[in-house]
Amino acid sequence: MTQNTHEQIRHSRSSDISDHRRYWWHQVGDRHYTPTIYSDLSDHEWSLIQDWFAATEPLQGGGGEMSIPMISVLQGFIVGSGIRSIVQLGHYRGYSTLLIGFMLRRMGVERGLVSIDLDKGVTDYVEGWLRRAELESFVTLLVSDSAAPAMPAAAEAALGRAPRCVIIDSSHQYAHTLRELDLWWEALAPGGMMFLHDCSEYARRFDTTKQGGVRGALEEWLPRHPEAGVIMLAGDPHADGPVAYADGCGLCMMQKPMATVSGTAG
Repeated sequence: MTQNTHEQIRHSRSSDISDHRRYWWHQVGDRHYTPTIYSDLSDHEWSLIQDWFAATEPLQGGGGEMSIPMISVLQGFIVGSGIRSIVQLGHYRGYSTLLIGFMLRRMGVERGLVSIDLDKGVTDYVEGWLRRAELESFVTLLVSDSAAPAMPAAAEAALGRAPRCVIIDSSHQYAHTLRELDLWWEALAPGGMMFLHDCSEYARRFDTTKQGGVRGALEEWLPRHPEAGVIMLAGDPHADGPVAYADGCGLCMMQKPMATVSGTAG
């Protein structure tokens, strides 16, 4: 990708956008506007994201980045509600980690994000981008299985408080996702939000164990947790007419009930 092409991506001039599949959001529909995840960036921050696109495109698997619909939903909750303690399960090469770090810096929230990934190689790679972006005081990276029992305590120690937002976008495997749900729902602060990517029927195929992926894990977990306020979103971005959520991989949003105060009036 050339610098000029990346400027076209930022401004979503879809007739000029590369046909690379990572830019699908810009290629579908009449989207001649800049999504706020990009328009809110400073020139320096956007330049770094341009460099990240260019550096990751030749790599095997590309950047593996989160979709624009999902990162836009997260931006609304994080910035709109001033969420100051976030745990991300799975950062791969760091696209969403960088963007959330930029959000936290605009909010003036240091130690606001802990991102956990099993792969030390990609974590070292993301660490280099965080240094370039001067986000080290806003983001902490941990190398671990995101379903390891010790992780909630490690994340809370790094954040200085319980997480109010947990983002699950890691293995996409049924059994592993079940463990993550049990572990991090307990760790989530009352009133906090949990977001799971790849929860659609289509995304079941991402589970290499063929056990149903994130969707299958939710189908087993949710009946055991009727207290979870849940919204499941999925849509076909190529469908005729508007869709409420333009990512066929889907998004699940859940809110943990607020803590009740004993002795207060109803």
